[in-house]
Amino acid sequence: MIFNLNLQNSYDKVKFLTLIQFLVVFIAFMSEALVTGSVVYISFLFEFLLLIFTFNFYFKALTHLFYSYWNISFILASYYFISMTRNVFVLDHGFIGFLYFLSFIFLGIACYIISSPVYFPRVHWWEYDFRFRSDLRCYAEVDGRQYRGRISDLRRGAACLELFCHTQVGQHIQINIEILNQNFTLFAEVKSKREPIMGRSIIYGIKFLNIDLEQRQRLKLLSNYWKESKKIKIRNKFASFK
Repeated sequence: MIFNLNLQNSYDKVKFLTLIQFLVVFIAFMSEALVTGSVVYISFLFEFLLLIFTFNFYFKALTHLFYSYWNISFILASYYFISMTRNVFVLDHGFIGFLYFLSFIFLGIACYIISSPVYFPRVHWWEYDFRFRSDLRCYAEVDGRQYRGRISDLRRGAACLELFCHTQVGQHIQINIEILNQNFTLFAEVKSKREPIMGRSIIYGIKFLNIDLEQRQRLKLLSNYWKESKKIKIRNKFASFK
């Protein structure tokens, strides 16, 4: 499976880092068990099976882009940190502690890459009042047809686009949006697709195509506008409670 990964693709890159992370943790876990002699105890078998089960579930969460991926990431990060400090400062096993540190670094890099709106958009499911949502209304042109949509997350050259139309991953689309009395046209590629419950819009993770300098300037202006608009709506929300 590892030989089928395309490391030019950010999603496959995260999968690769996760597999390497598991390999390093496995070596560190077995080394610690052998050095401390805990391999002869039944607790070793229980901890080993728990580690295998956790990583199996973790990889499935990554494969299907479940939000439980972040809960398990936090648990693994805590485990790596505790194991690293125990081996370095208590057991005086610097090399084993270094292996856990490497796993912690791999985990951090993978989480940063996958936190893009393409894969895990920040969906404010608790906010039902559309006056205070940071969404930007737009029109998306797909295969020559225009659809109304909303951009609900905009970070790192990517966005979360919500539409009531079906299209495929890899489709190139055109985004038309009006801000500050100016019409902007941006081009993007669909990188991921989430279909929620019936009656809700389909959530697409899109990556903007920076074709030229003008496109990059438009995207920068749009990103700054979205951030400022988000701050203003948050302030207005709390002001309405007073």
